[in-house]
Amino acid sequence: MLVEHLVEPEFLTEVVSSKRNYEDFLREFSRQSPRVVGKLQKFNKFRRKTLLAQGEEANEDQQGMLIELLNFIEETCLVDRNSGIDGGISFFENCVQAHQQFPSHVFCLNARAEQAIQGIDFIYSADLNDGIRSLPNQRLVQKSLNEMVQATTDFLRLSSRITFVDPYFSDRATMLNPMVKFIELCGANSPVESTEITILLKDRAGAPLIQFLMNAITTHNDFNSTGIASLTVTSLIEKDNGEALHNRYIISELGALFWGIGLDERHSEVNDDVVMLNEEIFSKRSKQYCELEAFNIHESKTQKF
Repeated sequence: MLVEHLVEPEFLTEVVSSKRNYEDFLREFSRQSPRVVGKLQKFNKFRRKTLLAQGEEANEDQQGMLIELLNFIEETCLVDRNSGIDGGISFFENCVQAHQQFPSHVFCLNARAEQAIQGIDFIYSADLNDGIRSLPNQRLVQKSLNEMVQATTDFLRLSSRITFVDPYFSDRATMLNPMVKFIELCGANSPVESTEITILLKDRAGAPLIQFLMNAITTHNDFNSTGIASLTVTSLIEKDNGEALHNRYIISELGALFWGIGLDERHSEVNDDVVMLNEEIFSKRSKQYCELEAFNIHESKTQKF
């Protein structure tokens, strides 16, 4: 449920040519939207190129909007891709090379592309006044492994810090098999150089030992062949009069997916509503689960690869 955009510096200077286009971009690349931006090179270099491309004819408001837009991208929706930029070819050709290395979805260009690229959509600066169409931020997912994989593949492979919140996670096949597959997706066709994965569950009577769960997961995944740097499994204790640990999420730096029923596989006729959280709820859940402000740690194991 993420859609990666490779964005030309000149495209962003056109975005801030009007307040309406600027606000459209902010809305459509917010946490609640699946749109994200791929980092082709170090962001400081991209920032300098973009500010230079704006030129001296831009007014003070446009200059300010561009700085704010760059900050927004870096803080909110930046995929840690580093495909590199070849100065000897066009930006479009660099996008094609990056896409061939690791799949992307949309090229945002100032001038129209000379050719179509299979699997790629285009947004051109000349079309910005027509608005950037909204993409759905929720999906009805059949609780079969194949459907769950389709819903999460791009979210997982484009994220670099991923937290699975599944209070009742265990080694039962209906829970373990999806988790093993989710972790596999984190490293498959991923442009991210290093991925850190955390699984959070609730400390409860009869829960499997943390080391047992760690062994069960690592037995099924070949971490040495992926870009996954570490796996952490942690059991949590609810604080008195605090947040109840019962909902299921997949949270990363790029957003959060809320699963209404859970992360386990069920009968094919069972469906789940998977929703991307808005900025306010994302921030709250990140603090609770990624920074662990709402819970105490009972036991935690980390394995590095």
